Amino acid sequence: MSTTAERFRRFAQEAAPRSPVYAAWAQALADDEASLALIDELPVASRQPVLVLTAARFAGLLPHESVVPWLRENGAAVARIARERTTQTNDPRRTGPLVAALQGIPGPVALLEVGASAGLTLLPDRYSHVFERAGELHRLDPEDGPAELELRCALGQGVPVPSHLPRIVWRAGLDRQPLRWGDVEAERWLRTLVWPEERDRARQLDQAMAIAHREPPRLVAGDALDGLPALAAQAPGDATLVVWSPAVLVYLDPGRRERFHDLVTAMPGHWISLDGRRVLERIGRSADALLPGSENDFILSVDGRAAAIVSPHGQRIDRWAGGVRPQDSGA
Repeated sequence: MSTTAERFRRFAQEAAPRSPVYAAWAQALADDEASLALIDELPVASRQPVLVLTAARFAGLLPHESVVPWLRENGAAVARIARERTTQTNDPRRTGPLVAALQGIPGPVALLEVGASAGLTLLPDRYSHVFERAGELHRLDPEDGPAELELRCALGQGVPVPSHLPRIVWRAGLDRQPLRWGDVEAERWLRTLVWPEERDRARQLDQAMAIAHREPPRLVAGDALDGLPALAAQAPGDATLVVWSPAVLVYLDPGRRERFHDLVTAMPGHWISLDGRRVLERIGRSADALLPGSENDFILSVDGRAAAIVSPHGQRIDRWAGGVRPQDSGA
């Protein structure tokens, strides 16, 4: 098992291309014994580098400040926030791959998200989507016209172009600690989860939040395993149930991931997931057979079968698996 210092050093390397601020802070904490000792007082789940750094920003750390001396003065506040909150990143860009995967599923759709956070990826039909392939743009707008949020998704060679947005007649999200709309501090936490330099992502988040304020998705507190059957049973019987789990299985231990797989694949309807190649070994084996590639690939899967290699936040669909081609269902 890696030490806290090793995890922060590894995070610093991984974060550098995306956030020089986070990379510098993580490296500084990894090199400071007093900071590491403070972090090691937290429960293991609360020591994640991105959670600690987000908690520090939520407590007032500014991008131009040095993290080590600041943490000496504010460590108690950071520890409290890290214990109370989780990294509930809710990136609406992930709805691009969701729209692509829904092309082959007959509607109308009852969409149930596991690990929903604030429920922003429950609203794919409320956003405008622009799919780009080989220099050509393919635009899909909600029924009432272009949305204030426009999400772009680049498609690799051979990736099918989605032809329509899903018709969603019921939607609900399941989360152990759902972020409630109208809760000012919860919404501030959601904004703070965007990394310091990601201005475009922050703008998109604000636009998605404005849409969600007008039509707040239903969010239910519950466990991914224990709460799923009861919430799924509330979906209307004349709609196709689709369980959607974007980048959430990694937060379950391996045994619970396998139990979730068995539970969701036994339910009526379909299951769409976004995960690292090795998060769920059965999906990993499917990806190895259908989409051989890097161990760092992020996999879009449908009903436990690898469908595509995508970027972690959904802004690209690089490759599509043969035989898992979206079909126009008229949904």
